[in-house]
Amino acid sequence: MGLSSAMKWWEEWQLRILVLASCFIQYILFFSLWMRRAPSLRRLRVLLWIAYIGSDAVAIYALATLFNRHRETSDGKSSNLEVLWAPVLLIHLGGQVTISAYSLEDNELWKWHTITLVSQVTVALYVFCKWWSGEKMLLSAAILLFLIGILKFAQKPWALRSSSFNSMEASRIVFLLPEAQTEECIHSLEEYVQEAKQCVLETKLRSFLKLEDMRAYYALQGCLGVTFDNMYTKNESLRILPSIGVLLFLLPFLALASTVIFTTSHKDGQNENDIMVTYILFGCTTMLEFLLPFMAISLQFPCLESVIEKHTKGWHDMVSQYNLISFCVGKKKPTFMMKLATFNFLREFINKYWYIQHVPVAFEVTGVVWQHVKHGWKKYIRDTASYRRFNELRGLTVGSKEAPSARLELEEAFRRERPHLARCHRSLLLSP
Repeated sequence: MGLSSAMKWWEEWQLRILVLASCFIQYILFFSLWMRRAPSLRRLRVLLWIAYIGSDAVAIYALATLFNRHRETSDGKSSNLEVLWAPVLLIHLGGQVTISAYSLEDNELWKWHTITLVSQVTVALYVFCKWWSGEKMLLSAAILLFLIGILKFAQKPWALRSSSFNSMEASRIVFLLPEAQTEECIHSLEEYVQEAKQCVLETKLRSFLKLEDMRAYYALQGCLGVTFDNMYTKNESLRILPSIGVLLFLLPFLALASTVIFTTSHKDGQNENDIMVTYILFGCTTMLEFLLPFMAISLQFPCLESVIEKHTKGWHDMVSQYNLISFCVGKKKPTFMMKLATFNFLREFINKYWYIQHVPVAFEVTGVVWQHVKHGWKKYIRDTASYRRFNELRGLTVGSKEAPSARLELEEAFRRERPHLARCHRSLLLSP
């Protein structure tokens, strides 16, 4: 097989490979929520990051390839089924409900995604309207797919905007009171300190004081889970505009209808490879649209919920720890991976992930912080000056003689996790 034959094969199969790769990436993104939460799947985050970055690029490149192929072809050799892939690529550009942003900075790019929405929908509609010459049944399937693709694609910038910092700040409800009521509600810092101290001494802050209980800690984990979903998934957009959720509930049935229409339509004279790829695209897209309702319904059954919870349990408990000793040893005796990383940016990337370990000590850390705050309000904070000094300490009194129980808990946590380094950790972190 020579170079010319390989290039000819690539020109023939390029678009098919791109649309199938885009479909495969969507399945990776759908299961991203569990890949990010399951401690045993943390190593797959690199694959998830590549899928998130490459999902839009692959779909846009496939649309551009489709546009260029039909623009350059004037003898009618291009398959009509290829034009039918344009709305499917719009569905892929819409992404999945389980992930809208990989990092918080991605939420601020909603304007860029809005421009991408307008441009790519225009290209897909132009390609379809200009070169479509199929039968009416396939046209009905294409219209349904375009409806799904535009709705899902429009939800993406809306979800990013809903989770952005500016939008969340603007969505806060502010009640404006008359001036007389405002003056009555304004307290001086001294009044606030005395009233807060009185609440702590009288144990009125029951939810706060019960944080040492495991059930209260699980409630805190639930709040963190909701915050995670609002920042990194499309849940926030569904909460702000529930009508979107109703439309998304109808999308799987529209996808199923388009698949049935394509199955029952006539395909005489069409390329067999294009027919096979179209079947795969329609079937996988329909299955992917039904996966989310199926997962939501399955969580209502205790047996299936326990299986999912078993594999994702503990992701709230993880605390990232930088292994300083291993880093120093690695600089003197570099590993094979570090020797390969000759460039500075590669070395920094490896240092960021190679020497970081995730240890389930969040409950112990929460207990130490809880004791620190409680001890400060009960025995340290007396007036405004002591309140300011306590805030400026930023936890420096944790583990000191003023909080012996907190010190013992922290020592015990280090002793369990790193018995051979317990003394070193104590001298570094717990010395007054």
